[in-house]
Amino acid sequence: MKTKHLNTGKVIAAATLTLVLFNNFDFVQWPAVNKIGIESVNEASRISHAKELLGSDYKGSGAQKVEGTATLNEMIYDKVQSSLAPRWKGQARNISRTVITEAAKHNLDPVFVLAVIKTESKFNPLALGRFGEIGLMQIKPDTAEWIAKKFKLPWNGKKTLENPSANIRIGLAYMSYLRGKFDKKAVKYVSAYNMGPLNVRRLLAKNMKPAEYNSRVMKNYGEIYAKLSNSTNMVVASN
Repeated sequence: MKTKHLNTGKVIAAATLTLVLFNNFDFVQWPAVNKIGIESVNEASRISHAKELLGSDYKGSGAQKVEGTATLNEMIYDKVQSSLAPRWKGQARNISRTVITEAAKHNLDPVFVLAVIKTESKFNPLALGRFGEIGLMQIKPDTAEWIAKKFKLPWNGKKTLENPSANIRIGLAYMSYLRGKFDKKAVKYVSAYNMGPLNVRRLLAKNMKPAEYNSRVMKNYGEIYAKLSNSTNMVVASN
């Protein structure tokens, strides 16, 4: 009987301790399991591209305020996870990893990628545009097929664009291609992503600046950085 009472006491004590731990998150440091394995942001590429996009406005911007932030990858994950509809939240880690690694591959700011995605599809992997655009970055299948072949990316018909990671890879390859064609002039290549390079050149030939789409992207870019720079998760890397 003593043994039985002793075992019962242990069970009660264990249950009480578990309850205390679950209700005292300041005491227990629970690991951020969903964020483990997300690559760090390439800070040199991020800053370089941010300066290209913002010019003299870089100084004092949200992009500058997060310089040296060790947890920027986790902050990007948080932004992606909170922006996705419930059915897609399980894809947040893969989408975040793709945004960060592909941005680094093409020397782009991953936050700029988030701004384009927000502008194009509001983070809907199955969004359909009126001209046949598909997915997060709203790529037209014919353009996507051409880019996939040019950059040697996997292509299995337009359903490829319904895969969030494949969609982002192709979209960023296209953005990188346009960036090279327009000599890294942000307003030109960002606009070309939306209206096509030929239409941008036609406007430029008429001394007209294709600014409307670029303005929307840059507005989202600034808003996302403003939220990131005010994030309670921002941790500056130690030297």
